[in-house]
Formats: sequence, C-alpha cells, structure tokens
Amino acid sequence: MSFSEHSKRLEQSFRTTTGLQQSLLRGLQQRRAAWTSVRPGTLAPSPELEDLARQLAREEAVRDELTAAISRFLPAPLGGSSTDLHVNVTRIAAALPPEAARSLREAAQAATDVARSVRTEVTVGQRLLRFSQRVQQSLTGRAVGGSSAVPGAPGYDRQARRRPGVPADAGGSHIDGRI
Repeated sequence: MSFSEHSKRLEQSFRTTTGLQQSLLRGLQQRRAAWTSVRPGTLAPSPELEDLARQLAREEAVRDELTAAISRFLPAPLGGSSTDLHVNVTRIAAALPPEAARSLREAAQAATDVARSVRTEVTVGQRLLRFSQRVQQSLTGRAVGGSSAVPGAPGYDRQARRRPGVPADAGGSHIDGRI
C-alpha cells in the first residue's frame, strides 16, 4: 500500500474509534443514571460495554500498525532510522496534500475530544463507586455494632472537637472550618 492509502486507513480508524467511544460514553452515562436511580438490574456487568472496550483495543492495535507502516514512508531523522522517528498526526499531515491533511487532523481531533469525555465519565463513575463503598462500610459497621467512623475519616469536626464515636487514639486531622 502507498503512503496515502495508509493515511486514509488511519483516518478511517480514527473515525471508527470516535464512533466506538461515543457508544461507550452513552453506555457509561446510562450506567451512571441507573446508579443514581438505584436500579440494581442495570448495574450488573455490561457485556456491551466490554465488547466496546475490546473493539477499541483492536482499533488501537490497527492504528499502531498503520503508524509503523507510515513511519517507513517518512524521511528518517539525521543519523537514525525510520524506527527512531516519532510519528504523530501532525507529522503525517505535513506530508499529505492540504485537503487530506485537514481531514486527518479533524478525525484525530474528534477522537481526542470524545476520549476526553470518556475519561471524565470514567472518573465520575470511579468517584461514585468509592463513595458507595465508604457509605456501605459505614452502614455495615453501624449495623453490626461497630464504630460508625469510616477508616481514614478525620477524627475532629469543624470546631476541632473530637467527633462522637471516634476512639481517643484514632488518628485524624484538624479541620479549620474554611471551605
């Protein structure tokens, strides 16, 4: 295949990745909405999301292969080989005609923007899970007669008074009351 054919396939890979990431983002947002409405049936592991993750991994492998193939067409750095060359969309676009370069940059930017949204949604989901784990530990501790203190929680309130239910030898931090 030629350089332009590899570049077109790379652009198509970016567009495919964008579509997969958009589907993944919608799925993650639906799971978060289900979590907040406490519908346990929708919180079970999702084979659809797992399948999307596998497809994204395959697309990443395809892009890696295409990038390696494209690097052989680009001029090698002084005193090095084409394998020493750092290949990115900017470098590839510089070697393409203006219209093809613009299209490749747009596809890569779209994939980057959706990936940023997916990362944000994953972070929110992780925070919700940590929150629910802390709440569950706290409720379980109270139900079995244990301490209501959550491990790692500060032992003092805003006025620097020891919180009720926290043992005297428990570590903690003083909170100055400012927000």
